[in-house]
Amino acid sequence: MDPYVTTLGGFSKVTNYLFDALRGAEEQHQRPPEEVADLLGEVIPGLEINQQEEPGFEVITRIDLGTRPQVTRREPLSVEDWAKYQDPEGRMINISQLKQAIFKGGLYHAVRKEAWKFLLGYFPWDSTLEERKALQRTKTDEYFRMKLQWKSVSEEQERRNSRLRDYRSLIEKDVNRTDRTNRFYEGIDNPGLVLLHDILMTYCMFDFDLGYVQGMSDLLSPILYVMENEVDAFWCFVSFMDQMHQNFEEQMQGMKNQLIQLSLLLRLLDLVFWNYLESQDSGYLYFCFRWLLIRFKRELSFQDVLRLWEVMWTGLPCQNFHLLVCCAILDSEKQKIMEENFGFNEILKHINELSMKLDIEEILQKAEGICLQIKGCKVRSAAQVGVLRSFNSSTVSVPET
Repeated sequence: MDPYVTTLGGFSKVTNYLFDALRGAEEQHQRPPEEVADLLGEVIPGLEINQQEEPGFEVITRIDLGTRPQVTRREPLSVEDWAKYQDPEGRMINISQLKQAIFKGGLYHAVRKEAWKFLLGYFPWDSTLEERKALQRTKTDEYFRMKLQWKSVSEEQERRNSRLRDYRSLIEKDVNRTDRTNRFYEGIDNPGLVLLHDILMTYCMFDFDLGYVQGMSDLLSPILYVMENEVDAFWCFVSFMDQMHQNFEEQMQGMKNQLIQLSLLLRLLDLVFWNYLESQDSGYLYFCFRWLLIRFKRELSFQDVLRLWEVMWTGLPCQNFHLLVCCAILDSEKQKIMEENFGFNEILKHINELSMKLDIEEILQKAEGICLQIKGCKVRSAAQVGVLRSFNSSTVSVPET
């Protein structure tokens, strides 16, 4: 199953009432005005929705977001810095401050192997060193029991199990073309490729209903590269897939929701640009699909992917920070797109050609600035939940003036 084809085909057939409300479409089964207003308020705080107009219509007013703050990035967290956040028994302390430091600067590579296990939820933050060792022993046994399940399937059994056979075929194809220019995966008979294959096959045993879908190898590859350990990489991947699961489900509901949320967010931030995209049949932001599906994995250099993911895994300033990253990239490209009057095909081509040309530190600065700009907005709706739900509960320092 190709998620690109599935979602672009399926989503195009969906008449979503959010977009209908934004465009003022009249439908026979249109939802009540108050229901649409409540939903929009949940998706994006800061919208003023006037329900005093004609019944069935909502006027969504773009509010003045004010000046976007300038922010700076910090140095990555070092091994010595990381050690300062552990008590004598190995428990992590001052976790909010630690996450803030990672959000602002990321991690030096030497720290990642341990830190990612916490960020992804494999290790509990309050666990001692001894408790983590015990957890790893338990998880090692569990992993190899699952691995044995598919390793012990005979050829005859596999011939009668079409799903397992299809999973294996997809995995073998994808593994052979995943990050082959990276030293960890390059060459023939590379042990990294064997581990990539075995972990993905074992994940099929862990979640047989989902199994394997194209794109999942892209999510595992950086984790395995950092962990350099089959078992740890598997359980970190399981945690990441818990976050990304809806992106790969057959109905692709996670992707549909994110494209809707991103379009609404862009409309709030830059109505002129959103209207331009809408005029070019690009208001659904299909060209951002790959960004969202595999979290910019094919847009950035391998090292920049590591930096972006660890920043996003802090959960700061909100669980949907990746949507602000999308907006930051689009903000940098809007002038060229509009000045050169790009149409649908040109927009898609231009966005695709940004791959490997993006500056991750510049993007992170701009995305955080957009976050602070929204947080500093003086006019807000009553609802403070949805896409930007945790803006008011997460700590992101406002730069000194």
